[in-house]
Amino acid sequence: MVIGFAGATGRTDASHAALLAARTIAMVEGRATLLLDDPAAAPAGDETLDVMAVRPTGRGIGPALRSAIEASRGEGRSVVLDLAPGLLGRTGVRAFLDVSVAVVGPHEADERRAAGMVRDRGADPAPWYLGCRRAGGAPAAARFASAMAELAPNARVLPFALPPMGRGEAAALGGSAPRGRTLRSGLLLLAALREAMASPVPARFVPLEAAALDEQERIAVAADVRSLPDRLRDLADDIEAVEAGFGPTQADLVGAPVLDGWSYDAVASPILKGRVSGHPCIAEGHRARTSEVFLTDRATWARTLSRWYVLRAPEGAPTDGLH
Repeated sequence: MVIGFAGATGRTDASHAALLAARTIAMVEGRATLLLDDPAAAPAGDETLDVMAVRPTGRGIGPALRSAIEASRGEGRSVVLDLAPGLLGRTGVRAFLDVSVAVVGPHEADERRAAGMVRDRGADPAPWYLGCRRAGGAPAAARFASAMAELAPNARVLPFALPPMGRGEAAALGGSAPRGRTLRSGLLLLAALREAMASPVPARFVPLEAAALDEQERIAVAADVRSLPDRLRDLADDIEAVEAGFGPTQADLVGAPVLDGWSYDAVASPILKGRVSGHPCIAEGHRARTSEVFLTDRATWARTLSRWYVLRAPEGAPTDGLH
């Protein structure tokens, strides 16, 4: 398996994704090779991960890089390439890879720029798109897929989105001792890459975290494992957007859990309570208390520390037909 990552909108996100994929493949398969073109940026290797710096040519996959890939293939190792931005758009590069991945940042401008890679791709296979720095599990992956489908109808989107990586997590990943949450993301990324190899023409988009067999499995797989810093960073972004008049958008609310019979409660700070549906970690129809409420119009939506909620029927309102 030869996988190439390149940043559709920058280098760092793609480098993190490539390193995460390489470490995960090494853990699962016993050994892997990571090829990159910047010796100064090389992470720590170990007995399972070979890290090599091989510069591509101006036209793409040059003789040195091709030789390094073939050597690893000959020893039965999967190869992950950390490519410079824009390299996936060059002639013949994507055709040389088993899976080519364009890593897309979390902003609308990132998505628009990435969509050009499909419109201008020529005859080579289109890359798969991977959303990054997108917290919230399956709903975040679905929102990214929906956005890319609007911008580029032929876009192929991996059924997983990388969550934000904190400074400590990035340092641990680069030092060959990734943390548990990071490895969980790596295993989901590897599953998505293998699915892309098996089905180069994707069917209906279904995020990996939403494809569980039953409700207990769904909750276990889709559990929100963001750290407190991740949640606060996401909350700060949402507060800033709402204060600037840009939120919540339809994309924010389309995959949000729904509260029925909701009312305010008070703990150390305001929360909401009610019957919840569509929550990644709570069974359908169960009574629940949210985390602290930071934003709300007190009628149709709320943003808690953890996520957006759609407010449907308040406490005491008729609930006929509601589940």
